[in-house]
Amino acid sequence: MANPGRSFVTLCLFLVCCLWCSSLTRGQKENRLQSICQLSSCASPLADDGVVYSMCQDRPGLQVWGRCCVNITDNTHNFTIGLDLSGCNIKDEFFKESPLLPLTRLQKLVLDNNPGITVLSREDVAGLTDLNYISVPTHSNCSCPGGEEAWRQHIRTVNTTVCTDQTPTCTIYDGACPVTTSHCVEDGPGLFLCLCNEGYHGYKCLRQGTFPMSAFLAGLGSSTVIVAAILWVLQRRHVKTA
Repeated sequence: MANPGRSFVTLCLFLVCCLWCSSLTRGQKENRLQSICQLSSCASPLADDGVVYSMCQDRPGLQVWGRCCVNITDNTHNFTIGLDLSGCNIKDEFFKESPLLPLTRLQKLVLDNNPGITVLSREDVAGLTDLNYISVPTHSNCSCPGGEEAWRQHIRTVNTTVCTDQTPTCTIYDGACPVTTSHCVEDGPGLFLCLCNEGYHGYKCLRQGTFPMSAFLAGLGSSTVIVAAILWVLQRRHVKTA
């Protein structure tokens, strides 16, 4: 029979590991943000005649950081609202290896002068609900993510395609959520989520009532203790007796 004291210690160690993993994830997001703003493949600093630089200069509380325009009004909640990666030798793989999801407050994104970008899908900018300006290189296959209906204005030149003023996706796809117990929520250009209305949960929001969080946590805690006990017993089998 497993020692209850050892099981409790194991459970505490498990919780500490969870907290450590959560802190590590936050650190990875910060490192990813830094790697994007300080991208080494950019041939030159942020141009002082671009839309991102101009936005940073015109509004108080903003500061240029590498290729980013960062809000510094609250040191504990810094967030990036502008990103200019023009001429940074970016290719399609960049959005898979360094997703832009950490930049959830991004408003302006400049990607022109990157011939390696051939296709920019809506999934590449998923979650960027505040995005109201994006420029991409003009190709036969490259256009603004989400399609023309996801943007109210389009300006196409020989080298650059600019789309501004993101259209609310839930307006485009009226009635996209199939059940009346759910509602549509924006998730970026051409993307949306169906979330359960208050008082409903589960598959297709068909279950009425609140999610049984207490029972869920109790079950999770019990499972953790059982797994910890099993692991302890299995580990003890390999310990040589004195």
